[in-house]
Amino acid sequence: MNLLIDIGNSRIKWCLYNSVENEFVSEGAMLHDKAELPALFSEQWGLLDNPDRVVISNVSGQQLAESMDAWVDKKWQMKSEYVKTEAFSHGVSNAYSDYQELGVDRWMAMIAAWQRFRKEGKAVCVVDCGTATTIDGISASGQHLGGYIIPGYSVMQEMLINNTSDIKMGKNILTRKILRKETSPGKTVSSINFSSSTEEGVNSGCYLATISVIDSVVTSMQDDFGKQVNCIITGGHAELVVEQLAGNFEHEPKLVLHGLAMLSGKVQ
Repeated sequence: MNLLIDIGNSRIKWCLYNSVENEFVSEGAMLHDKAELPALFSEQWGLLDNPDRVVISNVSGQQLAESMDAWVDKKWQMKSEYVKTEAFSHGVSNAYSDYQELGVDRWMAMIAAWQRFRKEGKAVCVVDCGTATTIDGISASGQHLGGYIIPGYSVMQEMLINNTSDIKMGKNILTRKILRKETSPGKTVSSINFSSSTEEGVNSGCYLATISVIDSVVTSMQDDFGKQVNCIITGGHAELVVEQLAGNFEHEPKLVLHGLAMLSGKVQ
C-alpha cells in the first residue's frame, strides 16, 4: 500500500493507494499550519500501518518538505519520494521551454486528465481552483498547449480587502459563500446577480471573474478543436465554481492524487 500525498499551498490531501487493485483505500485532507505540522501529520497518519512507499507532490516549499521527511523517517524509518515535473510523461508533452518551471501539481493533474480521456480522441481542458486558479489545455495527441494562472477565488477577495482602503470588512468575508438563488423547486445555485452590499459585491465579483475566465478559455478551445473538448475541474473551490460554468465539466476532487498514482510506478 502506498501513501500518496498532495501538498498544496493551503491544504494537504492524501490517500492510501493499492497499486495491485488500482484503487484508493482511504483518504483525508487538512489545512496546513507550518507551526504545527508534526501534530497534524500524527493526527492524520499516526494510526496507519507502515506503507510500502510515501510518494509526494509538493508545491508548498522546502520547509514543509523537511518537516514531512523528518516525520516519515521517525514514524516509519523510510524516505519520502517526491515526483517532479518532466518534459514528457504518460502521453503528455510539456509546453514549457523550461519544463521544471511548471508546477508539479498541474503536471499531475494534466497527466491524470489526459489519461482519463485519451481514448475519446479529444482535447482536454484542466482547471484547478485552489489558492491560484490554473487552466491548462492539452491537445488530443497529448501536447500541452500552455496554461493560464489567475488568483484563486479567496486570494482575489484578500487582494481587494488588503489593497482597497474603503473595503473594510476584515477576513470575515473570506469564510462566507456567495448568495444562493432557487432555480427550480428544491434546487439552488450560487447567485451571480447584481449585489446590494459591498460584501456581496466582492464575493459575487470575484466569483464571476473566475467563472468568466474559465468559460472564455473553454470557448477558445472549442473554437480551435471544433467543440471536441473534454473538461475537468479540481481544487478546493471547484464545487462552488463548477455549477455556474457554461461548459460540461467533470468534477474530480482527487485529480492530483490520480496523477500521483500513475507516476508512483516510476518514482524510486
